Amino acid sequence: MTPLFTAAFFDANHGSAYYKALAQFEKPLLREVLIQCHGNQTKAAEILGLNRGTFRKKIIQHKLHKEVN
Repeated sequence: MTPLFTAAFFDANHGSAYYKALAQFEKPLLREVLIQCHGNQTKAAEILGLNRGTFRKKIIQHKLHKEVN
């Protein structure tokens, strides 16, 4: 089995590896669910099991609010 992250990743991101790894998965996930929901944030948040406010905060954080309408 091929590991998702290498030792070099952990060395380069010491102290922030969790957040760097999460960002790698979170942004594409948010983008895809928005596309599938045709930009409907309420529906996208429901699918992911997130509060709409939390979902909105995350898409702003990842600069997706302007990208997908």
